[in-house]
Amino acid sequence: MSLMTSNGTPAPWTEQVKLRALETYAQLVPMARSAGLAARQGTDVVVTWATPRVRVARVWAAPRVEQAGVAVRDQIAPAVSAALIEAARRLDDPPPPKPRRWPWILAGCGLLAAAGSAAAAIMMRRRPDIETFEAEDQAAADSTAPDLGEVPAQPSDETARGRANGGADDEASVANGRMRTP
Repeated sequence: MSLMTSNGTPAPWTEQVKLRALETYAQLVPMARSAGLAARQGTDVVVTWATPRVRVARVWAAPRVEQAGVAVRDQIAPAVSAALIEAARRLDDPPPPKPRRWPWILAGCGLLAAAGSAAAAIMMRRRPDIETFEAEDQAAADSTAPDLGEVPAQPSDETARGRANGGADDEASVANGRMRTP
């Protein structure tokens, strides 16, 4: 329902509410002024209480802040500066090439081959000379020429086989490396 009557005139009780609000306002204005004054006085008290304590805190903190500044200047800043300079140098200079292993491997193989061939040459020099089979057979045939003054004895089977093998006997065939077949 609205505060206005149907004919447009205000209700009688609305006038009473208005008067009461004005009286309350008249009472609140001095109270608000005194609250503001009390707040101002309270802040003055707090400021007077806090001012010496803030000064003491500033006096205590000033040398420590200065000491921190000196430490940063003398210890931390040079370390940071050196790290930045080193990083700049690393970025500026390319990394050195990695050493290659193939030349060392090839040099080792060549050295091993040279040592092997030197050992083979020494072994070949120490080995006795081997005559060829034809020259040995020819020398054996020349030295066993029959003597006409002597009658040869009946040859055994072994001797007959030896003559069939080109005149070489058992010791000669073992010495020159030829194999005999029965």
